[in-house]
Amino acid sequence: YTSVYGHTREAVEYLAAELEKRGQTVTVTDLARSDMAEAVEDAFRYSRLVVAAASYDADVFPPMHDFLHHLAIKNFSKRRIGIIENGSWAPSAGKAMRKIIDTFKDVTVADTMVTIVSTLKPTDTPALERLADEVLA
Repeated sequence: YTSVYGHTREAVEYLAAELEKRGQTVTVTDLARSDMAEAVEDAFRYSRLVVAAASYDADVFPPMHDFLHHLAIKNFSKRRIGIIENGSWAPSAGKAMRKIIDTFKDVTVADTMVTIVSTLKPTDTPALERLADEVLA
């Protein structure tokens, strides 16, 4: 995940707790503060991936763009992927991430794309719970 003000991180932490309740081992990586090579290595280690990022200049926050670019050039494939976007005025991160993900081979993207508008609200948690179910399907 990448988070500008910490609100996207809160959504990721909620989702991680939901996945752990379902018996899953979860690795959470802050792409703005972690080694990119290790983050890419971790992505290949698992059959499921959830990407979460803030919108930034009508696109996606740069560390996430960089991460997805690395996955694309390494032929990331055969995974189930979930998407969480955050944006205050015009969320754009989900569309930008999906554009890159659509270049991956043989991936299944969860139908539920979670959109957080600025801060995580109680009304957002059902969508995160649906995403957890879909990622594990």
